[in-house]
Amino acid sequence: MSLYPIELFYEAIQKEEYFQIGAFKKPIGNDGGLVAYFVAYNPAKLAKLPALFVEIDRVKVPYTIKNITGTAHKTIIHLNLIPSKTEAYTLRNLSLFLPIVLQPEWQQAMLPYSLVGAVVEDTALGPLGIIQAIYRMRDQYIMAVDHPKKELLIPYVTPFLIKVNTAAKKVTVTLPEGYLEAML
Repeated sequence: MSLYPIELFYEAIQKEEYFQIGAFKKPIGNDGGLVAYFVAYNPAKLAKLPALFVEIDRVKVPYTIKNITGTAHKTIIHLNLIPSKTEAYTLRNLSLFLPIVLQPEWQQAMLPYSLVGAVVEDTALGPLGIIQAIYRMRDQYIMAVDHPKKELLIPYVTPFLIKVNTAAKKVTVTLPEGYLEAML
């Protein structure tokens, strides 16, 4: 029995309103299973999700969940329509989303994913752009900022972060000297 009605997922498609909750990592086994990383690991809620949205080429594509199994170290998801390891490879390293109406329920544990859409401002350079995505690379988060010249990747760690205001959707950073020029 699903904790969340499937109608919420259909409504999210119509309104195009989503928030990021994690990402797929790699396929596991030959039956189409994928290892997934979630910022908020709540096995009871994860097991009751009827579907997930996978971002493919900046489009959120819905996939219904066949089953979710979790251990202390990893979450394995099997999706309907992904029956083999070959097809699962097409989804590796892609971001996972849920309908925005579920965000208040998941938000507390979702930082930094809840910052997608926030303005990033440097203490010396001023506004840099808006966070388009949050990536997790190993044990570190990276903010993908839509800078006017090019996508700017900024680590979500303390020498860079000065202040995070989730209510105002604003992140203040201090980039090291020459960082912006090197990234662009």
